[in-house]
Amino acid sequence: MQQPPSPPSLLLTLVLGLWIVVGPSPALAVTTTPDNTLGQSLVYPKDANILLGALFPIHTRQRDVATGVNVCGELQDEEGIQPLEAMLYTLDQINEDPDLLPGVKLGALVMDSCNAPNLALNQTLGFIKGYLAGHNKYHQSEFTCGDGSAPTYRGGEFDKVVGVIGGQQSSVSVQMASVLRVIELPQISYLSTSATLSNKDRYPFFLRTVPSDTTQAQAILRVLQDFKWTYASIVYSSGEYGEGGFHQLLKKASEYNVCFPTPHHRLSSDDSEDDYKRVVTALIKGKANVVVVFAEKQVALRLLETVRLRGQQNRFLWLGSDGWSSSSLMNVEAVAEGAISVQPLIRSLPGFDEYFTNLTPVTNTRNPWFTEYWQHLGCALDAPTCPSVGENYRQVPWLHFVRDSVIAFAHALHTMWEDKCKGRKGLCEAMVHNGHIHGQDLYNHLLNVQFPDVSNSTFRFVSSGSGPARYSVLNYQHDDHYAYSWTKVGTYTNTTGATAELHLDMDSVKYRDSQDFPESSCGIPCKPGQAKILMTDKCCWYCKNCQSYQYLNTTTQLCVDCGECMKPEVGQEKCVDKEEKFIDYKNRWAITSLAFASIGIFSTVLVGVIFWVHLDTPVIKASSRELSYILLGGIFFSFVMSFVIVAPPSRMTCGLTRFFLGFIYTVCYAAILTKTNRISRIFNQNITKSQKAKFTSPFSQVVIVSLLVSVEVIINVVWLLMHNPDIKYMCDRASDFRTRICGGLDDYTYIVGLIYPSLLVLLCTLYAIKTRKCPDGFNEARYIAFTNYTTCLIWLVFVPLYLSTGSSDDIRIVTLAMFLSLGGFVQLGCLFFPKVYIVLFKPEKNTRDVIMSVKRNSYPVDTSFKTSGRFPSLPLQERPALQSSPAIFFHNGAMDSPLETQKHPAKAAAISAGATGTVVLCPPRHTSKTLPPLSTETPRRASKMFLSVIQNKDSDPPAF
Repeated sequence: MQQPPSPPSLLLTLVLGLWIVVGPSPALAVTTTPDNTLGQSLVYPKDANILLGALFPIHTRQRDVATGVNVCGELQDEEGIQPLEAMLYTLDQINEDPDLLPGVKLGALVMDSCNAPNLALNQTLGFIKGYLAGHNKYHQSEFTCGDGSAPTYRGGEFDKVVGVIGGQQSSVSVQMASVLRVIELPQISYLSTSATLSNKDRYPFFLRTVPSDTTQAQAILRVLQDFKWTYASIVYSSGEYGEGGFHQLLKKASEYNVCFPTPHHRLSSDDSEDDYKRVVTALIKGKANVVVVFAEKQVALRLLETVRLRGQQNRFLWLGSDGWSSSSLMNVEAVAEGAISVQPLIRSLPGFDEYFTNLTPVTNTRNPWFTEYWQHLGCALDAPTCPSVGENYRQVPWLHFVRDSVIAFAHALHTMWEDKCKGRKGLCEAMVHNGHIHGQDLYNHLLNVQFPDVSNSTFRFVSSGSGPARYSVLNYQHDDHYAYSWTKVGTYTNTTGATAELHLDMDSVKYRDSQDFPESSCGIPCKPGQAKILMTDKCCWYCKNCQSYQYLNTTTQLCVDCGECMKPEVGQEKCVDKEEKFIDYKNRWAITSLAFASIGIFSTVLVGVIFWVHLDTPVIKASSRELSYILLGGIFFSFVMSFVIVAPPSRMTCGLTRFFLGFIYTVCYAAILTKTNRISRIFNQNITKSQKAKFTSPFSQVVIVSLLVSVEVIINVVWLLMHNPDIKYMCDRASDFRTRICGGLDDYTYIVGLIYPSLLVLLCTLYAIKTRKCPDGFNEARYIAFTNYTTCLIWLVFVPLYLSTGSSDDIRIVTLAMFLSLGGFVQLGCLFFPKVYIVLFKPEKNTRDVIMSVKRNSYPVDTSFKTSGRFPSLPLQERPALQSSPAIFFHNGAMDSPLETQKHPAKAAAISAGATGTVVLCPPRHTSKTLPPLSTETPRRASKMFLSVIQNKDSDPPAF
């Protein structure tokens, strides 16, 4: 046989021993009073097989002035007598149902709690005593009476209690649950909503048919949110109910944009009048026009009464919890007018009105407190009717929760009967275990019950052991006859665990004399895109507009900067990427640079064609044709690169830009450097040595250029591998766009590629200086120098202009493109246009004589070089004593000096007459020093050496 779990033996021994010493209670009185109500109990029906214990606040609680302890006060008709009769009414319906607990009669054992936790605790000990007596009788006999019989408690009715209904207030239910857990007796409360009672570790056998204060607090906050009351004071009562609700309100307030100013106000029913006056004074001085009262009835009524005495009955709108807002508000109706409350779902108990109004002391003998109730209404005991019943009766709106508590026990017992008794009528041994039903088994069946409630909706307990979240929103109104009542104006439900739904009939909600509802906010509600800046009191604030580049953080209510490449969306609730922008071929700046580059491409091609047509003329041959075409290729690509730079940025275009930016200048200046180096080696070599300059052939020059260019190629390839081309965005807060550019436009990536070309430019400048005294056809020193100087000037202008454009990438890219085009035009204009001009417009200068001539305008040289000297007009004795190196002439393939022309007057005449084939190679070098006599062999040796150099078949420019 299965035995019930044994409670702590020490506790059982002490309680049962105390009961034996005290003995059984005296006989119960028929008529109750506040003094003897704690000794009264209701047991109905007498032949019940199973009893449900119950504690109802039949009387109020009051403090004894002499002793300072809680005692029972006046009788409560609405909150005491009505729930008791609702339980008896429901039991009658259960016992009349043949399909529910067949063969079993369910009864009730009811006691008065007087709405006091300590008194309820004492009453609950009766269930402990009854359990111990039954355990001693049916299971393990440890105690006996003097005659040897097993002791019984109050006639043995308490032995049949299998569960308890109650209490009403949370503080009472906490005391009951703490005791009943010892004997594993299930408990169902019909109105206790404290969130503390959901703690299954402390109260493992507690259930309730109403929802928890956690959801009630959310419902209150939702009402505040819908009315846009963001600032409200709060008053709560001490104890489990008020303090639990208060903490839930504070915990959830921020989620609903509601703020409760400090200090918060706690009151109890035992506080003095000065305490209440202090709280009311603080409320009046505050800025809040709405006060949330999460308190028990006694606290709320005293608070409203204090406000009335202060003459501030129109000062506040009250938002109440279920602890007081469902009761009659005698003497404070005008103060509470317009109040809004949240109550567990209000439903009328069908048939109860007719049942209750027909009760009389004669017909209702099972209720020992009904006679007192009859007298409380001012009716005689022998009166067959009492008009006051009909005049003062109003069904309490939460009686259906009492009904659900009783029905839940009945259905749990029925499912247990089906499991244990297998359809046999009455209680079977497997269910009662020798007269005792296990509390744990019954509790498990209670968790799984399902039955229709008064609205024909399915009732079931949620995981926390509470009823589903169903609330009614009430409004305290008065009608045309100045009668006040709570009127239902909305509902709040959350039965599925998803988002709760609040439905308010705003047309039915009324304030005082139909006035508009007051505002309650310590700051003006901020508009979208405005930050809430808190003041000294964290509930007060002022609004500040967010900047155009900021968004509003809805969690902190502060403005937060968006990234430079992001902007706030409409409403400034979050940041989004700015619209992408990049330069393309449709941009006006791009069109300008491309038009400039197109002119350069056309000019380069035209110069190339002219060079090709006049390829064999002296001017073109003297310019080193192969190197000139390499230079033209570099210039051509400098113009073409504008189309790549202006193209929409991609990894491909960015890589090409980085590679060709330095590559183009390297090609150009490698060709110029090779040309100037060749001319320098040919014309500035030591003519005393009978050898020609090396590596002066066209093939050698191409190889040298290739080697110089290959260095830049290696540099660029390595740098591209180390720093891959990528896309990035340039952003400015003042702009609504983010500009897509190549990664590296604003760093040192391009500088690396320009270091090597800069060295070539420097070397070209040096060699240009060295070749400044060569024949005019080969002397490009001033052109190359001008090209280099102009290029350096362009670079000096480009760098600050490029860096000073900020994030305007259109100008940056165009600046880079124009930089390349200007460099190409400078090289094209300085190095090619003079030759093109001679070829096209001065063909008389495109001869070998002119190309090989040297002009020195700094000295008044007599080109006839007659023996009379440099100053023929002066007398011989007045001419300065100057010595000059002899001029060397090339005449019909022979080299002649002035000495030889003196020996051959015919040659001299031919030269002075400008005979064909006479070319002056180099002018005489004048010096103020007296030179030694020049032998006739020296000019001949120099002439042969220079002739062998310039007639080198592998040398393109000098070989005519």
